[in-house]
Amino acid sequence: MSWNRTITNDLTQATALIADANNATRSVMLSQLRELGVRSVRQASRASDARRHLEAQTFDIVLCEQNFPQESVTGQELLDDLRRGGMLPLATVFIMVTPEASYSKVSEAAESMLDSYLLKPFTAARLQDRISQARQRKVALQDIHQAIEEQEFTQAARLCLMRMNERGLYWTYAARIGAELLLRLGRFDMVQKLYETVLSSEKAPWARLGLARVQLEMGQPHKAKPLLETLLIDETGYADAYDNLARTLMELGQFEEALKAYQMSTELTPSSIARLQRHGMLAFYLGDKQKAIGLLESSVRLGLGSKMFDGQTLTLLGIARFEIDEPKQLRQFLLDQQRMAERNPESVRLRRMVQTLQVLDACMEMGKDKGKDKGKDYGKRKGDDKTEAEMQAEMQAPTLQALALLTQAILEPDFDFEAACNLLSVLALLPTRNITVPNAEQVVHKLGMRFATSMAMSELLMGAARKDPRFCELLNNCNTHVLQMLEQALSPSRNGEPGKTVEALLAHGLSSLNAKIIETAWRVLQRYQGDIYNAAELTEKIQPWRQTLGTAYNKPVLGDRNMRQSGGVSLRGMDTPPLQPTMAAANVNP
Repeated sequence: MSWNRTITNDLTQATALIADANNATRSVMLSQLRELGVRSVRQASRASDARRHLEAQTFDIVLCEQNFPQESVTGQELLDDLRRGGMLPLATVFIMVTPEASYSKVSEAAESMLDSYLLKPFTAARLQDRISQARQRKVALQDIHQAIEEQEFTQAARLCLMRMNERGLYWTYAARIGAELLLRLGRFDMVQKLYETVLSSEKAPWARLGLARVQLEMGQPHKAKPLLETLLIDETGYADAYDNLARTLMELGQFEEALKAYQMSTELTPSSIARLQRHGMLAFYLGDKQKAIGLLESSVRLGLGSKMFDGQTLTLLGIARFEIDEPKQLRQFLLDQQRMAERNPESVRLRRMVQTLQVLDACMEMGKDKGKDKGKDYGKRKGDDKTEAEMQAEMQAPTLQALALLTQAILEPDFDFEAACNLLSVLALLPTRNITVPNAEQVVHKLGMRFATSMAMSELLMGAARKDPRFCELLNNCNTHVLQMLEQALSPSRNGEPGKTVEALLAHGLSSLNAKIIETAWRVLQRYQGDIYNAAELTEKIQPWRQTLGTAYNKPVLGDRNMRQSGGVSLRGMDTPPLQPTMAAANVNP
C-alpha cells in the first residue's frame, strides 16, 4: 500500500490475501471480502505459500488463519517472522482468524502489533467492522507512516512524540513506533524516557523489553540482563524476550546460557526461520555440530528461497558436510549459495560465503582426483619429470587460489566478524586434508588482531578455529596483546599527554582495523579534547573510521546484522541496510 493513496472505507481498490488451510473457510472469507467490495484477492492454503505471496507483493488486507494443520508453523509465527524481516509495511491490515479465544493468544497478538483478531465463525458485517477499525487507526497515524516511507525518520519520531505527549488517539501505537525510531537513531535518553512514560500508564511487555534493548544498544548488557530475567518471570512465553536474553548473554560471554535461551525461543516458535538459524549458528560455534545441523537443516526446509533465509546457514552446513566427507551435499549447498548470490548481486557478504564454500569444494575435488590417481606413476602419467611433491602442489593449486580470494580481503573495511569466522573454519580444516596453507599463521594473527574486541568475540573466533589448536592459541594471544597494547597506549594520557595516546591508538587501530582500539582513541579524544592541540585534525581522521567499522562490529552478532532485532517494530525503509563509507570516503589509508 502506498500512502499516496488515501485510506477510505471504499475497498474497491484494495488488495487482499486469504491464508487458510480449509477450502470452505477460504471460500466464505472470499465471498465476504467480495461483498465488502474487494476485487483483488489472492488465496493460500499453506503458510509457506502465504509467506511467498507476502514477500513478493504488498497487500492492503491480510486474513490469516492461526493454525495450519498440515504444518508446524502458525499464523502468529508467520507474522512474527514477516515483521522481523521487514516484509510487512505498517500500512497493511493484518487480521488473525482463529476458533480459539484465550488471553495468551490475544496478548501475543498485541505484542506483534497485530491489527485485529477474529474468532470463527464471523459475519461479513463483523469483518467489515474490524477492517474499518484497523484502517481508521492507519488513517490516524498516516502522517507518521508516510514520513517513515519517505525516510524522514527524525520527523516521524517528532510526530510520534507529539501524539504521545498530547495523549492523542492511538498514542500507545505511536509511542511504540516512536521508540523504535529513536532507538535506531541512537537517542537513548529520549527512548528510555518514552518507554518509562508508557509503563507509567500500562505494564506493556513490549515497553519493558524496550528498556532492556536500550541498555543493549548502549553497550550495557550487564544492565539488560536483570531487566530481561524479571520480564520472563512474568511473561514466560515471550519469545522476543528470550531472543534478547540470548543476545545479552552472548555479549557477556555466557555462551552456554545463551544457547539455553535460544532453545526456549525455538521451542516457543519451532517454525521461526530466524530463530532456528540463530540457535543453530550458536550451537555450531560451540561445537555441538549435531544440534546445529538439525536446526539449520530445519530452517532450510522451511525457508530456502525466502527473503528471511540467511545464507550463513548454507555456509555452516557446507562446512559441516566437508568435515564428515560428504561432497555431494557440500556441492548442493554451494549451488544454493550461488543462486542466492545471483539474486542479490550487490551483496559482498553472500559473495564471500560462496568463496568460502568454493575453497572446500575445490579441496573435495582434489581428494577425488587423488583417489583416482592412487597407485599411478605421476611422472609417467604426466609425461614429464615432476616429483610427487610438485604434483601434489599442482593438485592443491585450485584450492589455494580459491582461498586467496578470501585472505586478500581480510583488511577490507567490509570484511566482518562473520567472514572472519568462516575463513578461520576453512583454515583449520584444510590441514585435515593434507593441504598446507602458506602464511596461515600470519593470516590468523591478522584476524585475531582485528576482531579481538572482547573476550566473547575471541571465544567465538576460537570456536570457529577449534579444529586447529595452534590457531586457537594464536587467537587467544591476540586478545591478550590487544589488551596490553591498550594499557600501554593509555599511559601518556595519565601522564598529561593525551594527544600521544590518541595518536598511538589511532596508529594501532588503522594498522589492525580493530574497532575497539579506534573507539578507545575516540573516547580519549572526547575526554581530553581541550588539552590536545590537533584535536580537530584527529577528529577528522577518526570519525570516518568509526562509521566505517561501526560499533556493532564490537558485538558478537549471529547472522545478518542488518536484520531487525527481536522485539523491534518493522520500519520498512529504515530496515534497509545503510551504505558503509568506502576507503576513499574515509580519506584515510590503513
